[in-house]
Amino acid sequence: MKQTKGWALACLVAASGPLHAACQYYDGQGPVVALATLDSPIVVSALLPVGATLSSRVFSGGSTGLACTRDTELDTGWVHAPAAGAGTTELEGVYATSVPGVGIRIRDQGTDEAYHWPRRRTPLAADHYTPRASYRVELIKTGHVVEGSLRLPVEAVSQQYGELEPTRLRFLSPEVEVMLDKPTCDVASDAHVMEVNLGEHHPRDFGGMGSGTVPQPFSLRLACQGGQGGDPLFVHVTLTDATDPGNRGDVLNLRSSATATGLGVQVLRPNGQPVSYGADSPVVGNQGQFQAGSVVYGEAVFTVPLRARYVQTGRVVTPGSAGALATFTFAYN
Repeated sequence: MKQTKGWALACLVAASGPLHAACQYYDGQGPVVALATLDSPIVVSALLPVGATLSSRVFSGGSTGLACTRDTELDTGWVHAPAAGAGTTELEGVYATSVPGVGIRIRDQGTDEAYHWPRRRTPLAADHYTPRASYRVELIKTGHVVEGSLRLPVEAVSQQYGELEPTRLRFLSPEVEVMLDKPTCDVASDAHVMEVNLGEHHPRDFGGMGSGTVPQPFSLRLACQGGQGGDPLFVHVTLTDATDPGNRGDVLNLRSSATATGLGVQVLRPNGQPVSYGADSPVVGNQGQFQAGSVVYGEAVFTVPLRARYVQTGRVVTPGSAGALATFTFAYN
């Protein structure tokens, strides 16, 4: 009886020992990874319908070989839940991203099937397989697009054969900038230097502090193109006192070569409001900056109408040469 029990125990121990995995790589083979870097920025036109493809790139990392000696499962899908955590959109295989109106879909380049979350499992028969790490990454318009930074997961999608994960897609660049297709503008080639003749005046033409001459019109001009029906481009302008860049008032100092005293130069907007001066900076929201308007698709020239005049700044105006210098800087959003 003791010998019988010992034999039975030995059988149980043998049966509970390690089992061979359902799938194994061929000798010299192993997992393969496709590395992806998306173009940035992605420029989106407002004319595109929902479902339109904004970007489509194929990334391949080669293939590998494995043998499955018994039936198992093929497990495919996203490695983790898509970054936005918003689930799928109404479009097949398209998942929301951190940018409203932009979704992402990843397809297997061989089967053209989309990867999903939660992951999908299908029965897999015992056989030899050569999975390939080849993927098509698509950004899809899912609604009204808001400009922003689209954050990508490092580990994107994978295939798993039994316990083996032979293929995976990995993003190397963590973010993609999404921009609306707005017009682009630059200072017109013949408008980099603007000269305004303020005329000759006598000290008696001024009636006291703050009084001034008749304003003379001039304008700043931009040459613009593009847009494709996207949102308008808002234009902001900052004027900087070239003689005293730290000037944050609304009167330009006379240039250093001027001999007249008691005067300054004032620049006026169309509504008569004096322009305040700021730093030479293209940052939106810069001190002294004002919004000059917006540019829409098809608008080739954008003009900023202004006027300039001499204004009395001292108790007494003395005659002599006068004039002032200012630079102008545009900012866009």
